[in-house]
Amino acid sequence: MTQVNAMSFALPHSNLLRAHATAIEFDPHLHSTYSIVALRKGVAEIRSARWSGIARAGDVFFFNPYEVHSASCSEENAEYETLYPSKDFLIGCLDHERLDEPLHFQTAILGTSSATVEFIDTLFTPVIEGNSIEAALRQIVARCDFSTDAVQSPEPLARRACLLIHKNCTRAMRTEELARELGVHRSHLIRTFSNAVGMAPQTYLRQVRVAKARELICEGSDLSEVAFMLDFSDQAHLTREFKKVFGVPPGALSRDIGRRRKEGSSRQQPLS
Repeated sequence: MTQVNAMSFALPHSNLLRAHATAIEFDPHLHSTYSIVALRKGVAEIRSARWSGIARAGDVFFFNPYEVHSASCSEENAEYETLYPSKDFLIGCLDHERLDEPLHFQTAILGTSSATVEFIDTLFTPVIEGNSIEAALRQIVARCDFSTDAVQSPEPLARRACLLIHKNCTRAMRTEELARELGVHRSHLIRTFSNAVGMAPQTYLRQVRVAKARELICEGSDLSEVAFMLDFSDQAHLTREFKKVFGVPPGALSRDIGRRRKEGSSRQQPLS
């Protein structure tokens, strides 16, 4: 079960969300953006379809958009910082021209080195500007390997189901409806999708909607509006699903982002 002791958010750039947290376990979950995790303290066992391994303090590891992954700490809480850059932000850090093709991390984890330690030290500096984060991120992703080949499930039905879910991410869909649109039996869809992706299609659908909710909250949308726009039954339903992914309620994200916006506006006010 997902267990998070504390998590705070910041939005130094419209295309880059930051999260600082201490946690002991995360159930299988996904994000619609890249996830770059800098582990400051602790040891974590990481599991995904692409890679599995042990991350230790000083390591930096990576997940691609919609890559289902989980983590657990056997001894003490892990303290870490996660950066969630958009595709455009990541491409900017790599000095690539805009790509129409997908861009995927092939690198799973960078072991402790002077580069990772410097990256982590930068992220945990009490006062750090957005430009400093981008510069630090440039240095770390320059050490990674990428592929422009589409990351697809080897199972065609699962791939089709994911595409259909992404296309309909603003509404709830029953598994029966999803199976009917794909032309297969419900039980066959659940079994095939779960084996290929790492979670049931209904769980995947809810988490894709949570990922969309995160985007809308970062844009400044009210939580009740977000719940309505994404076809959650009510705000409480959104809160339950959001906590399954992040371990904290969406109000934490909304408050942190709102507070940082106000602080930024205050700093920009001219002196009278």
